[in-house]
Amino acid sequence: MRRRQESLVWIAAKGGIELTAESAQKLIDVAWQQHIASWRHGGVFGARGAADWIWAQPEMGLADDPDHALRDELADRLTFAIEDATTGEGTYVLPGAVEAIEAIRKAGVATALVCDIGFTPARFVRKFLANNNIELDHYFFSDEVGAPKPLAPIFEAALVATGAQPDQAVHIGDLRRTDIAGARNAGMGSIRYTGIHDDQWHPEESQGEEADAVLTHWSQLTDLLGI
Repeated sequence: MRRRQESLVWIAAKGGIELTAESAQKLIDVAWQQHIASWRHGGVFGARGAADWIWAQPEMGLADDPDHALRDELADRLTFAIEDATTGEGTYVLPGAVEAIEAIRKAGVATALVCDIGFTPARFVRKFLANNNIELDHYFFSDEVGAPKPLAPIFEAALVATGAQPDQAVHIGDLRRTDIAGARNAGMGSIRYTGIHDDQWHPEESQGEEADAVLTHWSQLTDLLGI
């Protein structure tokens, strides 16, 4: 969090804008809420959306930048800074996940990652996966597909790539509103993972029906799938 705040203060200064650390943090916090609101309405906001929103605020004093040249330059810098500061923040490999994925792929089951992004873009997630020897057959990220879960395009893309019919596919995720509802709407089976947090802690995301099955640890997955 502090890296993003410091980056915003520094980049603003380069553009001749004075920001306190407190003001910078408030802007970042509100930008994150803007991202959440967009995501819940099917939008893809991300770090670029946050950067554009921040520089468009009246207190930035960029209203007299008619062609938006300075605003765009600052947005480019801030986008990268937000993405870079977010990368690896609280990210780690869950016990048993690598082994479960390897076992599924060895059994000849096609795999695809269907992932919503926040301020961390797809390219950084791909790098994290590669650095930790996590490999799937296909990858679909909301910032690349242009639609987040539970919307159909991101699920349909995975089905087409794997060649699976909906009733042959299972989606694993941790949120009822996005993962479970999206899988159900696509005609897929669903598994809700509760090993890190149970989405009952997040009332806005826990609306909807329970999954077909619940997974508490990745070591249980092969048995659950009958592999």
